[in-house]
Amino acid sequence: MNQPAPDGRITVVGNVNLDVLVAGAAELPPPGTEQIVPSIVLRPGGSAANTAVVLAQLGRSTVLAGRVGDDGTARLLAEQLDIPGLRLDLVRADAPTGVTVAAEAPGRDRSFLSALGAMAEFDAEAVPAESLSAKFVLLSGYFLLPALRGDSARDLLAKARRAGARTALDTGWDPAGWSATTRAEVLELLREVDVFLPNEDELRALHGVDCADEEAARGIADETGAIVVVKRGALGALVAQPGQEPITCPAPEVRVRDSTGAGDAFNAGLLHRLADGVQLADATDYAVRVAATVIVRPSHDRAITPEDVMT
Repeated sequence: MNQPAPDGRITVVGNVNLDVLVAGAAELPPPGTEQIVPSIVLRPGGSAANTAVVLAQLGRSTVLAGRVGDDGTARLLAEQLDIPGLRLDLVRADAPTGVTVAAEAPGRDRSFLSALGAMAEFDAEAVPAESLSAKFVLLSGYFLLPALRGDSARDLLAKARRAGARTALDTGWDPAGWSATTRAEVLELLREVDVFLPNEDELRALHGVDCADEEAARGIADETGAIVVVKRGALGALVAQPGQEPITCPAPEVRVRDSTGAGDAFNAGLLHRLADGVQLADATDYAVRVAATVIVRPSHDRAITPEDVMT
């Protein structure tokens, strides 16, 4: 029997790592040479951690479940993730904490290098059952959690639903290239998902057919029963519900300072408002504005409050 979630909290399950953010790196320097860049910033990362931080900053009681090493990197993360409203359910493992290096430069999309470390063995058994009793349970960073893929993820999300939670999924990009087997795996997983949160590239790769985003999103929604909310960068967002025509939410025009984590901030804004009972279109509009609020700030200044969200 479904039980009401205590205190409206949201639980985020997934990848927690250290982000090394390199600005102004249009390309790697040739072997044996060195390149000076404008900045290199260390901060908590992983899509799950990023989303949990923004949720807590927006005033939402939040739980973050993941797996880190028993090392100095994990201690640094714990210190930086010690913020009001955020509870950490982080398993300590005899393995290095995961690290991602993100390179960004004007005129090019971000690129990432990731070492999974302790995340590689993170599975459903590491998530406390009590944490699944929430308004929403979001599984984020799916492809960076090999031990939590397939049946393990389906069982986790089904268990969350039985505990009274609505479920959400952000797979991220498949480093192996979205094979037919992987597409079938994700589509099957979406049958346990209430809200699916891909970006445009992930949507197209999963759909596997060359067509407009609206058609792809509607097709996945109709096939799986999940609400599909597509993050489209400067174009805003696209929302497809089963059996309904998709709708779009435009984004405000802003000067982007750092786009890393924009999709995670969007996820946080959307789930925060949905947990309050706000209608889907209005929640999506709020999510777009949360993402815009974050990306106009530099890497070292990402702390926001509800009052900071663009109107």
